[in-house]
Amino acid sequence: MEVEKRLIKLIHDFNGRLPDEYIGEYISLAEHNECAVALENLCTQLYEYDVVPVPEELTAILELANTMNLKGDTWDFLR
Repeated sequence: MEVEKRLIKLIHDFNGRLPDEYIGEYISLAEHNECAVALENLCTQLYEYDVVPVPEELTAILELANTMNLKGDTWDFLR
């Protein structure tokens, strides 16, 4: 549950920097226990839309990825 809340907060942080439909989709995925998919998709779209996460957001992405045991290639390209 804690991962979902942290991920949803992170997704909300990108409001206005990614299209609203993506934000809504990723929140829905997180709410339906698809946190890994939501984070992977978020990272991909951040890259595609040239959105550069601030250091705190990048740290949150890294921490969530580690908590979910995701490989570095999930988010590594955002550095």
